[in-house]
Amino acid sequence: MGAEPPESPFRPIGMRPTLVLAVAATAVAWLPPLLVGWWWPDYSMVGDFISELGARGAPRASFVNLTFGVAGALFVGTCVAIGLTTPGWRVPLTLLSAVGISYVVAAFVPCDSGCPSVGSPLQALHNTVGAAGYLCGGIGLWLLGKPLTHAGRPIAATLARGAGVVAIGGLMAMGSPELTDVRGAIQRLVELGAFASLLAIAR
Repeated sequence: MGAEPPESPFRPIGMRPTLVLAVAATAVAWLPPLLVGWWWPDYSMVGDFISELGARGAPRASFVNLTFGVAGALFVGTCVAIGLTTPGWRVPLTLLSAVGISYVVAAFVPCDSGCPSVGSPLQALHNTVGAAGYLCGGIGLWLLGKPLTHAGRPIAATLARGAGVVAIGGLMAMGSPELTDVRGAIQRLVELGAFASLLAIAR
């Protein structure tokens, strides 16, 4: 009989490629806006929403909104890629992908200056989609705790559940007038939990 064929150097689609997608989504979502935020002296990382960097009339808005669109597409792509190899996770992953969808919508429907709770019709759409993204994403993260536990990944399960609680709690906190001065910090905590969970799940 002939010799055995050499082992393929490539890993299955559910392993390394999903992690690459998740890392790319995280880098595009965080690094460019972070750099633009530091560059803009009138912007506060603690008090201002991330989407204010892409608000109509903001400096570098076009660039920031481009990163929003790319990051959102990569986030959704990561959820889809994971779902293709883990059918039992598809419902919570579909909910989690709402975070990425909200990024894409934000790219095409930027907020008004200052990102107010009440503003133009486009601001209303921006706020609605953003809130739905955090709510659905938070529920999806919580639901992912069960299949991750069954898969023998208790740390990832705990992270996902914790991030889910933070996302839903953070959504309520960001709408509180008493927390206006720290709403940017709260949003970044929610985002950190969502992207950290995505990276953990993608592994």
